[in-house]
Amino acid sequence: MELSEYLRAIARGWWIVLVCAVVGLGAAWVVTENMQPQYQSTVRFLVVSPPITGQSALQSDELSRGRIATYAALVKNDLFVDRLLKDSGIPLDGAQAQEAISASSDRDTLLLTVVVTMPDAKQAVATATAIAKNFGPAVNELEEGRKPNSASQTVLKVVSGPTPEDAPVAPRVGLNLGLGLLLGVALGIGIAVGRRLMDHSLRTPEQVEAATGLPLLARIPLAPAARNLDRLLGRRPDSLVDEAGRRLRTNVDHLTQSQHLHSVTVTSATAGEGKTTAAFLLAKAWAESGHTVLLLEADLRRPEIALELGLAKTTGLSNVLSGQLPLDKVIQRTAFEGLHALGAGTVPLQPTELLGSKQTPLVLAALKERYSRIVVDATSLQPLSDGAMMGALTDGVVLVVRHEKITRQVLASGIENLRAVDSRILGVALNALPDRLAEAHRRGGPRTRRAHRAETVDPGRVRGWPEPGAKGRAGTDAGPDRGRADDGGAGNSSTEDPDGAALPPPRRG
Repeated sequence: MELSEYLRAIARGWWIVLVCAVVGLGAAWVVTENMQPQYQSTVRFLVVSPPITGQSALQSDELSRGRIATYAALVKNDLFVDRLLKDSGIPLDGAQAQEAISASSDRDTLLLTVVVTMPDAKQAVATATAIAKNFGPAVNELEEGRKPNSASQTVLKVVSGPTPEDAPVAPRVGLNLGLGLLLGVALGIGIAVGRRLMDHSLRTPEQVEAATGLPLLARIPLAPAARNLDRLLGRRPDSLVDEAGRRLRTNVDHLTQSQHLHSVTVTSATAGEGKTTAAFLLAKAWAESGHTVLLLEADLRRPEIALELGLAKTTGLSNVLSGQLPLDKVIQRTAFEGLHALGAGTVPLQPTELLGSKQTPLVLAALKERYSRIVVDATSLQPLSDGAMMGALTDGVVLVVRHEKITRQVLASGIENLRAVDSRILGVALNALPDRLAEAHRRGGPRTRRAHRAETVDPGRVRGWPEPGAKGRAGTDAGPDRGRADDGGAGNSSTEDPDGAALPPPRRG
């Protein structure tokens, strides 16, 4: 994983970092509140060894330098601590006193620093005072061959202290909170990066191509407009989402296996990957290029197209397959010129058995005589078999993969389902891509807009395209071609437009 991926993982997991930072601060505060305050008293000695007969001052200093480290260790010596406690009357045992006393020596300055740290400030000062009074005589008594009143004995002169401490030296609130915050942020970053490393979902076009071995037909960007088909109906030459649909159409048209291609199934490995949006964009792009196109909803379990496109009728494919209605009664016009829709219809009791009946190929054959392009919005491949079944009945399959949605294993399983029924897989459309991976990022914003304008169909070439400002039902753009419902309600007609024109006649040849 590159550095940019790590940074993006941290940015995506910002809330994890924030929560861990707050937890770290809280934990540090709790620990700090429960810590017992500690007070310190410090006393400093200057170690002086007077020269003896025949010894220079320099030699005397060297002797002091050699002894000062020993004196620092003697401060915590058992014999001295016992004597200290006996003479001072401090209510501590030997172990507590040794833990409370620390000493350090400086060979350059000949200073010996003794620090006493205790929970009680007065007791710390009393202990330091006792050390200042007794340590010098005790050292001289321990030195072999010397007497306390010897003129040449080592002198430990108190140069500072014992210092009284009114404020505790521990806990250090600011330091503890800073460490808690730092540890919390580090933990949050670790969790965010760990989640990314453990996430094996497909993210980049290169990963999808490597996982499928199929060509990448389109990069559909993540956009709010793609969440509702009704918002995609109008002509939007500068829309990057529509441009992705045109790219999908162009690549499908130019595939070698797409010769004599009339029907395409759009499906995905799992639900929620945007197959309906991709199917609509492909159908709209073909209608934009002059084809007569039918968007066929084959998801009989969760009909959505009729509602999202604002179609007048809820009847559809299931009603035709069950023999309740003829095709002419269920096909409806959309607000986009050249694009018709056939919804899923009434939800049947056994959708798979209905799609697998002998009527389905017959209905598709009848539709191929009417339309030059049929786009089938099928169910996902897992756990249902409907999508693979429709893929086998059409001339090709476009597989939609949503960014960061599925893993390599799940996608491979879906492809195996299609190949098991001898479906012709045309390629993959990668959906919901962020800007850095979408087509706009690869080509550049201004250039993409020019490409949009260049590929936009001239309104003069399309019959009945509405004048600016014309509105139809539910506020959508509607031209004079916009149909009416058979029951007289406003909306799309299944068989006629306002002038009485019939649906496209059967294609010949």
